[in-house]
Amino acid sequence: ELLMGRDRKPPGDPGDGAVAPPRIAGHDDQGRRYTSLLELWEEQSKRQVEFAEANREWWDDDGYGGASEEEAMIGDTGSGEDVEHSRRLLDEVLAARPALRRRYVLDAGAGVGRVTKHVLLRRFDKACMLEPCSRWLKEARRYLGHRRADRCTLVNQGLEEYAMPRGTYDLVWFQWCLQYLTDGAVVTALEGAGQALAPGGVVMVKENRSWQRGKELQFQVDTPEGPNERYDITRPDDHHRWLFHCAGLVVDHWEHWDETTTWVLRSAGRVPDVPPGARPPPARAAKPVPVAAATQREPVVRSRK
Repeated sequence: ELLMGRDRKPPGDPGDGAVAPPRIAGHDDQGRRYTSLLELWEEQSKRQVEFAEANREWWDDDGYGGASEEEAMIGDTGSGEDVEHSRRLLDEVLAARPALRRRYVLDAGAGVGRVTKHVLLRRFDKACMLEPCSRWLKEARRYLGHRRADRCTLVNQGLEEYAMPRGTYDLVWFQWCLQYLTDGAVVTALEGAGQALAPGGVVMVKENRSWQRGKELQFQVDTPEGPNERYDITRPDDHHRWLFHCAGLVVDHWEHWDETTTWVLRSAGRVPDVPPGARPPPARAAKPVPVAAATQREPVVRSRK
């Protein structure tokens, strides 16, 4: 399946003046039913630290496992097909935006560097890899190889913890990482990404979507006490759109591919005035774990142009 479009306020789009979240229900792997996003946010707020610690332990314990780093990152052998799709779409984005420079990209939730290695460093001069799991950042230098690693800055912090430098990145890329964050943490990370964009820059988000027949408009939550032993949420498209809106990001383009939606987002220039009860509670940042092999010094970036 491949569906795509320029954004023309499709059904479910919050719009510039929206002040109330969409009506979205969902359920978790323990049989709990949620009748609204407000109920979800209440549960996330109470258990945010617990969820973050469970996920950190899960990733430290080999993530999805498998026979390769790619399988450990995504849980199957489909990395090649995913990389091919990401390259194609990124090339289309770059071709449609001549003013978008290719100097510096942030890979948010980079893991071992799968997307950095196979997609981003093929198009950009330098990359910053932001990853909360120290184990995978320590392995990233070997996985990337010496020459690629020399073009990267490694930062061991959570996506919602990192104070992204303003006006710095030509592209911020999120893939298969927002699903492990609460909605409040997602908004915090996306708001920071919008402010971190250089002039002409964009944010790209590639995440799973709800696609099972009859459940396309619902969210599905995996909990640490469930069979997967981690926190994970699959959001429908309207759910993602509301979080983008709360973060001050505007959808320019979207595309369905396989079980994912990829979004091309630009900054609206301001965070909308959404009433406190209509947006998820702010994330409470956990204490980051230091990585001896990682540096948080931002490199000097020179453009090819």
